[in-house]
Amino acid sequence: MKTFDDVLQATGSFDWYQWRTYFFMCIATFLGCPLTFTQVFTGGTGEFWCESSKFQTGECLDSYKTSTECERLGQLASCMSYNFTFDEDEKQLQEYVKTMPCEEGWVFDHSVYRNTFTEEWELVCDKSAVTNVLQSVYLSGFLVGCTLLAFMSDRFGRYPTLVVCGAMTCLSTLASAASPHPIVFGALRFCVAAFSYGLSLTSFVISTEMATPSMRVYVGTFLWILFAIGYFVLAALGKYLNSWRLFILLTAAPFIPMILAIVYVDESPRWLLSKERYKDADKIIQKIARTNRKPLPLNYLTNLEESKDVAAKGGNMLDVLRNPVLRLYLLNLLYNWFVQSFVYYGLSLSTSSLGVDVFIAFCISGAVEIPSCIFGAFTMVKFGRKISTGGLMIFGGLACFATIFAPLGPVRVTFAMLGKFAITASFSNIYVHTAEIFPTPMRVFGIGTCSVAARVGGIIAPLILVFEKLWASLPLIMFASSSILAGLLVFFLPETKGKLMPDTIEDSLNLKTIPRSKEANAPKA
Repeated sequence: MKTFDDVLQATGSFDWYQWRTYFFMCIATFLGCPLTFTQVFTGGTGEFWCESSKFQTGECLDSYKTSTECERLGQLASCMSYNFTFDEDEKQLQEYVKTMPCEEGWVFDHSVYRNTFTEEWELVCDKSAVTNVLQSVYLSGFLVGCTLLAFMSDRFGRYPTLVVCGAMTCLSTLASAASPHPIVFGALRFCVAAFSYGLSLTSFVISTEMATPSMRVYVGTFLWILFAIGYFVLAALGKYLNSWRLFILLTAAPFIPMILAIVYVDESPRWLLSKERYKDADKIIQKIARTNRKPLPLNYLTNLEESKDVAAKGGNMLDVLRNPVLRLYLLNLLYNWFVQSFVYYGLSLSTSSLGVDVFIAFCISGAVEIPSCIFGAFTMVKFGRKISTGGLMIFGGLACFATIFAPLGPVRVTFAMLGKFAITASFSNIYVHTAEIFPTPMRVFGIGTCSVAARVGGIIAPLILVFEKLWASLPLIMFASSSILAGLLVFFLPETKGKLMPDTIEDSLNLKTIPRSKEANAPKA
């Protein structure tokens, strides 16, 4: 019994203790979708037009104009109105001289979006870009979660990072619902993004570190299925709630059961062993065996202490950069994560441009993710990490190209959702693949570093959508070409199917040569 995976297998591969811990990790991951995409509905913009008090007083009708004519005059455009005057003696509408900006505000149509901060703060016309900037500010908050909080998880432990991120995400979300101004809202949403991503990232790593090789794919994949279920919850809230502030408050509701995680979730034994904190690891391993009602092997801790696989001394990201092989792996993963996020958020945030109801399109977008995650897991188990991830990204790029030539409506939705299907599956795959390449002492920071590139892609995605005004096909062309290139580069990464998670840099370097583990061969994962 030389590795922690051997200990996990002896104490119950994925028994009651693991399921209990995994339950809280699932809640933390589920929160990611409502928190990330809430702006699709809280910041949505329906039809709007200039407010005109003259037409409300009936002066237009008094000038013998019909109601249709008055409506046309008062709603010349969303951002401009007529500069008109009335002859008080003849009660006649004089010829307009020129148009002018809306001076009395706007009237908003509520047939799609009931109440949004776009309406409350009048973020339309010359301020319309503020909504896109706010979404990019949110996604830029992920950068903090990818770096500082990922470093915190590797340096101080998974458990304290989980608790801190959970508490701060909840507080920031509640505070953002009371924001009096877009700047305050943006700052608080930045905090929500930073801590929620730290929460999701740490949850993912805890889940995979407590799983044996045969369970790792399924554990990682199911987390993203729960993320996809959040789409349906968001669409329902957006359809029936009349207040964007209440909408945000309700997204914080899942934090209530997360309070129990403080009691029922422990530090990752794999992380403790990598830090040579054997006594602390022993306490938790004994708790796992006791909870799962499994006997502990004799002298297991002595064997782990003597095993060179446990001690990962001197391992940090600088060591990765110094090694030419690991450096190429890192650069490859950085580009792949960038593209995954770039295309994923680009397609997710553009559902309103598909020519169907925004709520239906959003639900379809979420519904596509559930089978895509299952399909991604199936292909990883069947064909391996490289063929699965690379093939899906290439297919997703081709689907984006097809969307360009498809007419608005069901046909375009079909091709766009095929692209979303493929990129979602590959996105869930790349998390698992990356976790299996980086060694334990730098696993969270390694995934976090790759996530920095992903967050840059996420930040750019909503801004790229603005280019639709210049050329409608440009965003899809950029999504498609980058996805195909990234898919080809995946084939230069090591295959990790069925292999033990590396605990040292040497283990990572040997991934292309070491055989699959015996435990992994049995369930074919």
